[in-house]
This record gives sequence, C-alpha cells and structure tokens, in this order.
Amino acid sequence: MDQYRTSGTLDEAAIKETAKIYVPSWYRWLTRGFCVLCFLLFLLFSLVGKNVIFSCFFLFFMAVFASYPTLLRRKYWKLAVTRLTEQTGTASFRMESFFNVDGLVVHNLETDGSVLLRYDDIAFLSESRHCFALMTRGQQFTLIFKDCLTDEQKKNFIHDIKQRCPKLKVRR
Repeated sequence: MDQYRTSGTLDEAAIKETAKIYVPSWYRWLTRGFCVLCFLLFLLFSLVGKNVIFSCFFLFFMAVFASYPTLLRRKYWKLAVTRLTEQTGTASFRMESFFNVDGLVVHNLETDGSVLLRYDDIAFLSESRHCFALMTRGQQFTLIFKDCLTDEQKKNFIHDIKQRCPKLKVRR
C-alpha cells in the first residue's frame, strides 16, 4: 500500500478541519433526539401547562444539547493543538505518512522521528475536504493528505483501508 504515501503540514487548521472524528455520529443523533424531546416538552409546558419555569427549563436543556457536540469538538481539537505544541515546541510540523505491511508509519520530517500505528489499532476514519483522519482506540490520530493522492486513490482509499483494518468505523 505504498501508493498512499502522503506528506503535509499538521497544524491547527488541519486538526480543526478533521475535528468531527472526535464526536461519534450516534452521539450527534442522540443529542438531536434530546433536542426534539426538549422542544416538544417546551411546547407542552408553554402552551398547555402555562408553566413558565418548566418551559424555560426545557428550552435551556435544548440549547445545551444542541451546542454540546460543537463544544466537545472544540475541546478536543484545542487539546490536540496543545499536545502538539508541547511535544514539538511549535504549533505545526511537516509529516509524511505511508502504509507498510504492519500498519501506518507516520514520520516527522522535522525531528526525524517515526511511529507505527498497527492496522489492528486503527479504529476510526473521518474524511474532510483536504484529508483523511485516522484515529486509534488510544486517541492518537494522524492525517492522510488528499492533495498527494490521485482521484482514483481518493475513491479507493476508504475501501482499501477497511480491508486492512478489521475494526475500522467510518465517521461521516
């Protein structure tokens, strides 16, 4: 799978772009369901019950449920940027990533350090406009930059990585 060799800059903009990998789609659906429930209870108590305190209570919880996934994404990408700054001393670094027989190799081009993410450990994949984000169960993540891939490689990437990673879940 050396055909997926990419390089690029891991910085705050790239992390922010792929932040949806941190919030599972089932969680987004759950919060939407709670928002609908709170809105219906708000209508019930405001129109039928004429109880202003309960109406405001459910309106408040609807706002909390609606904003929580966004706040959670923001918390995680800020944490990732903080970790990046602590580890490298800067807010960005150039990296290269490629697949070998054992897994995904991530090579820091500035410090010349490498790490191997085994196929069995890769748990989540998310696609954004400029890159694919891969995350392990231990919350380590890396990016595969799309600008280094051909159109055919972009189309086949998810299918190929699903065959190599047995427990991969794609977050859209």
